[in-house]
Amino acid sequence: MKKDALFIMGMGGPDSIEAIEPFLYNLFCDRDIIDFHVGSFLQKFIAKKIAKKRAKKLAPEYLKMGYNGASPQIIMHRKIFKKLESAYEVKTGRKLDVIEANCYYHPFFEEALLKLKENKYDNIIFTTVYPQYSMTTVEACFNRLGKLYNIAGCYPYNSKVISNWFENEKYCKAIVDRIHKAASKLNKDVSECHILYSAHSVPLNYVEKGDPYPSQIDKHTAILNEMAGIKSFKIAYQSKVGPVKWMQPTMQDTLESYKEKDIDNIIIVPISFISDHIETLIEIDEQLIPIVKNCGKNIVRIESLNDSDDFIDALSDIIKLDN
Repeated sequence: MKKDALFIMGMGGPDSIEAIEPFLYNLFCDRDIIDFHVGSFLQKFIAKKIAKKRAKKLAPEYLKMGYNGASPQIIMHRKIFKKLESAYEVKTGRKLDVIEANCYYHPFFEEALLKLKENKYDNIIFTTVYPQYSMTTVEACFNRLGKLYNIAGCYPYNSKVISNWFENEKYCKAIVDRIHKAASKLNKDVSECHILYSAHSVPLNYVEKGDPYPSQIDKHTAILNEMAGIKSFKIAYQSKVGPVKWMQPTMQDTLESYKEKDIDNIIIVPISFISDHIETLIEIDEQLIPIVKNCGKNIVRIESLNDSDDFIDALSDIIKLDN
């Protein structure tokens, strides 16, 4: 049986309480993601200060999520990868090894490339865990891959590169199904609900450089609106960190503005997140939703895709080879 590899890239996350600070330090040191415009040495100094402060603040929240201090995103991604290997074989008749490569914590790119080098595959599919393309995520991952691939001594494979996958019909349908389910929880038709799309923010200077991320978010929401029959919606951004300007409007400001507006039956749709993690379980559920819920408004978040069968089917459809 033929055997392929999926080399799937992301930022990664801490796998323990002790890993939070080094993970954050690695993240804030990366000037391709967050450039403090102070030079490399000072950036590392600032990164160390921010990482130490934020790690202390985040530790109780990671423990609260129930994975012994590990990021639920990391746990869930590995469940997704495991199920994807089985689904791919059923769909294509080919075996699949999913090789995880992370920028800021284990398994690092160097570890992932070593695994790639030690095995032989008929094809390799390169992609990321991010549906939409951004300079800060997808481009950063592929840039890192480009720098290390030849150094790692990997042999050339027949390859397929997937830079974004938000337009996949099965993936969009999986989200739409959850939007309709959320509307049912509110005892409303989706046309009577207000959809608040929440996207992970990126530093504004990347948008000014031409990052396609905002336009892909817009396009993705347009697809979902048409598929779901959505009449009222807004896009807002969350999870900004560090002393730089980020995309607007923020989720917090948007929800604060709803207090005085005739907007109710709100459904939050995390548009750039594929699984539960601290941004959904803590930031959205515990910090953002109460802003309007405490004012008596009806608001729910859609269920995350996680390792659900329909999402796994969508992913296997996204990565399958043409031949």
